[in-house]
Amino acid sequence: MSAFEQAIRFVNVFAAAVVAGGQLVVLLVIVPTKREFEPRVSVLVHNAMLGHQIDRFMKPSGIVSGLAALALLALHFGNVIRIPPLSIAATLIGIVGTAGVVVTSRFFNVRTNRMMSTWSLDAIPENYPEVRNQWDLVHSVRASCGVLALTAYLVSLLVR
Repeated sequence: MSAFEQAIRFVNVFAAAVVAGGQLVVLLVIVPTKREFEPRVSVLVHNAMLGHQIDRFMKPSGIVSGLAALALLALHFGNVIRIPPLSIAATLIGIVGTAGVVVTSRFFNVRTNRMMSTWSLDAIPENYPEVRNQWDLVHSVRASCGVLALTAYLVSLLVR
C-alpha cells in the first residue's frame, strides 16, 4: 500500500471514528441524562449540548470520511491503486453507513434541533415527550449508521 493510499485511509477511518464516537457519547450519555429531567431542563440540556455546537465537528468529519472513501474507490477504478474486492465491498458498506448518517441528520435531527432552539423555555409544547422520543429513536439509527461506517472502513483497511 502506497503512502498516498495510507494517508487517505487514515483520514477516512479517523474522521469516521470522530463521527461514531460523538454519536455514541450522545446515545449513551446525553440521551439518558436529558430524559432524567423535567421538560424545561431537558429542552435546555438538548439545546445546549445537541443544538449546533457539536455539528462543528460532526458534519465536517462525516463529509471528509465519505469523500475519502469515494476517493479510494475513484483511485481504484481509475487504475491508480489496486484494492482487493473484499476491501471494495467493505468501503461500499461504509459509504452506505455514512449516507445513513447524512440522511438521518439532515432530514430529521437537524430540523428538530432548529425547531427546538426557537422554543421558549416557559412555553414548551405539550408534544415535547413525543418529539424527544422520535429524536432519540432517529439518533439511535444515526449512531448505528455511524458505527457501521466506522466498522466497514476498518474492515476495508484490515483486509487490504
